[in-house]
Amino acid sequence: MTMLILLIAILLGCSYSFAPRPKHTRQPCKARYKDLRGGETIDVSEATLVSDTSPPGPFPSLELDPEQGCIRQGSRVLLNGLDPAVWSSTSVVEGDDNSLFLHTRQAEEKSQFENTLGDLISAKRLLACARISRYWQGPRVGKDSKDVPFDTQFMLLELDGAGEQEYALLLPLIDNGFRASLYYGGDTIDVVCAAESGDAAVKSKGMRALYVATGNDPFKLIKKGFAQVAEATGTFRTLDQKQLPPNVDEFSWCTWDSFYSKVTPEGVLKGVESLRDAGVPPQTLILDDGWQQVSPTPPDWGDQVVPLDAQSPNEFEFSATLASSDSLVDRFMAVGVKLVESFYENFVRKAPNGSWGNNAWKFFSRTVLKSQLWNFFDTETDFNRQLDGFDANFKFDNAAQGKSLKDLVSNLKQNFGVKRVFCWHALHGYWRGVSEELGKTIGVNVTNVYPCASDHLLRLEPQLAWDPVSLFGVGLLSTESDLAKFYNHLHAPLVAAGVDGVKVDVQSGVSAVGDGVGGGPHIARLYTEAMENSVAERFPSGNGAANCINCMCHSTENLYRYKSTSVARASDDFYPERPESQTVHVVNVVYNSLFIGEICLPDWDMFQSKHESAGLHAAARAVGGCPVYVSDKPGNHDIDLLKKLVLPDGSVLRAKLPGRPTRDCLFVDVAADDDSALKIWNENSCGGVVGAFNVQGVRWNYDTHENEVLNESPPPVTAIVKPHDVETLRDNEGPFVAWRQQSKSLEFLPHGDSEMKSRLDHQDWEIFTISPVHINDHLMWGPIGLADMMNSGGGLLSADPMKRKGSSTHARLVSRGPGRFVAFTNASPLQIVLEDNRVLPFDFNESTGELLFVLPKEDSEGKPHRVTVRWDS
Repeated sequence: MTMLILLIAILLGCSYSFAPRPKHTRQPCKARYKDLRGGETIDVSEATLVSDTSPPGPFPSLELDPEQGCIRQGSRVLLNGLDPAVWSSTSVVEGDDNSLFLHTRQAEEKSQFENTLGDLISAKRLLACARISRYWQGPRVGKDSKDVPFDTQFMLLELDGAGEQEYALLLPLIDNGFRASLYYGGDTIDVVCAAESGDAAVKSKGMRALYVATGNDPFKLIKKGFAQVAEATGTFRTLDQKQLPPNVDEFSWCTWDSFYSKVTPEGVLKGVESLRDAGVPPQTLILDDGWQQVSPTPPDWGDQVVPLDAQSPNEFEFSATLASSDSLVDRFMAVGVKLVESFYENFVRKAPNGSWGNNAWKFFSRTVLKSQLWNFFDTETDFNRQLDGFDANFKFDNAAQGKSLKDLVSNLKQNFGVKRVFCWHALHGYWRGVSEELGKTIGVNVTNVYPCASDHLLRLEPQLAWDPVSLFGVGLLSTESDLAKFYNHLHAPLVAAGVDGVKVDVQSGVSAVGDGVGGGPHIARLYTEAMENSVAERFPSGNGAANCINCMCHSTENLYRYKSTSVARASDDFYPERPESQTVHVVNVVYNSLFIGEICLPDWDMFQSKHESAGLHAAARAVGGCPVYVSDKPGNHDIDLLKKLVLPDGSVLRAKLPGRPTRDCLFVDVAADDDSALKIWNENSCGGVVGAFNVQGVRWNYDTHENEVLNESPPPVTAIVKPHDVETLRDNEGPFVAWRQQSKSLEFLPHGDSEMKSRLDHQDWEIFTISPVHINDHLMWGPIGLADMMNSGGGLLSADPMKRKGSSTHARLVSRGPGRFVAFTNASPLQIVLEDNRVLPFDFNESTGELLFVLPKEDSEGKPHRVTVRWDS
């Protein structure tokens, strides 16, 4: 083994370079482009294009200037390196001069092409969201072109210039069977637009590649951009045009981190019962991976004991597993295992595609290690398996033991208070698709494809070269009729069992295996359309929404296909055993939600309530406007924490919008500058909410493809929060009142720019519920909400202005219950009365204006309380 490794390494040559990248020198005064087909850098114009100040008044037209080879808006140049022989533009909407589409045209048909866009000349700061793997994306902030990560899918620019702050939005598109993305191509060519079909046989001369728009409000600009792209392309619909399934407002429990794929019916019942008995009853149950018939059958599925100590089969570091897995060590030669482990760790795991270590491992994985890798993936992961049947597996459907999935679902609904059950499946069936044998049983053509990942995908995720799909194939269907039949057989047994919805996973894994089947955009369209059609027909909710959670779906090949499904995961998983991932998870969900939140409601994933970072995750979800669900093991709960998120009837106080970073955090490195707090804003029915978090210390490294710990002991940071951090309150000059969740204190704020400060240690947080103050003569009134809930304002459903009647003044409100209700007033009320004339006792603090009273439990029909507060005028 030693000699083989050394020989291969010498033959391949040591091409993996650790040399630093040449220093980037910004050249703002020269429009230039590079012909990436092999030509040299070409000067298009001299220093005549750039003005440091933007013209006052309305925006001038955004346009492609073919003579200068640039995108300009008046005297401001956004991009300065477009080859006029390649690029052209069209308007997006007639009468809108602040947006345009950029099209490419190539000299010959190709399956992939790259064209330079030039330098981001007018960018003061940027926020890019780029894929970190085939499945997921993450954010990166920076100052110029060199900070644009590989495979950037969305980019927001803060533009320089005097006067009102302006922004630009860039959205690479899917079109004509191709997918576009952006990246920094080097010092001489700056930003590159790359496009590929994903299949060498699928070629084109060009595409509508990029949407560009400008505006003075970043949130309105993003909303407008996605609406215009959706309208023009017709491939997806925005969230504004969709209904949300009711489970997003209910507390849920997911089986994954409790049992992983070893889940059993007994474990499901124990998990639901444990939470119900603790006073936080799950309304939705998500039965994750582990219920389907797959091949090869996992060897440990025969044990029917509830596996409370299950470990994730799909979370592993390959080299660490080599060292810790006796079964794998036995399969390798004992003498060589340490050398193989060391070789992978030092020369493969972090190495880029094409490096000598990477090439050597590709060779080994297809020759001397192939059978050992099969055994490894079979025993240590679920990635090696294919769907082998449509009914539930023997753990859930076992006539001899009197078990069926239908009985489990009925039991959950009739005896445990569960309203809805969702079941997990991959977009293409299971991790390696569908077995050819299963396809034959229903008369569809399943082909076990051995995709060859493109250089672009391998640069993004080098491990694609030796994952189970590339080594052992993936079972795919490739026609609309076969896919319709497949989804009928996949979903019909679930409907018969009483299942209400599905979590559809591994979606961008399908778009990554388009080689030989028409390309990634093509195969993603076929599968997504078939899935959405089936879900709409078989799993509709009462309001017409599709009961579906999209997951592992961050390629635009998938995101830009959602016409009816309205929920999508916002980031990579919550990993209980990875402490370095906790703050990164929160950063990713927040910044990704800026873009994903225009297509679907971002799902910020489950967490565990007794995890050491549970408070951080709970607070983030409280302000995130997302579903709230946990994956607690039975009996292992922090009930006090959960009761700050979940009401006794199992509902949650979800904020109204996708949670997003505040305007002053958009371009700030809240994970790595050792100074800044992350702030998340959202809207409630009668005000807003801002969550502040210290998430410093770790961020994603786009070169090594892993989370990088930058500071093991990040310093405290100071969050400065203002009412106008809530975008929907910016038109209100004030005054306001704010309730701090951690300190349980009330603060009066005269105007929208009034500051509140909070010192936060690492992973610490504070939530500020902010409400406008109503004034009627000498009286001031600012209702907040349920004081002990993390999103206090989520409990306040409506609040009428104060009205004078005779010698008294009154204010009416509608609130959820039970719990302490907090409000601000400058005068003690005369009386607080419920709709049924019950008088509520209250406490009033004259010095702070804090008013507290206790709302009882809601009635059996779950009707909120109608409350009247009266003052003596």
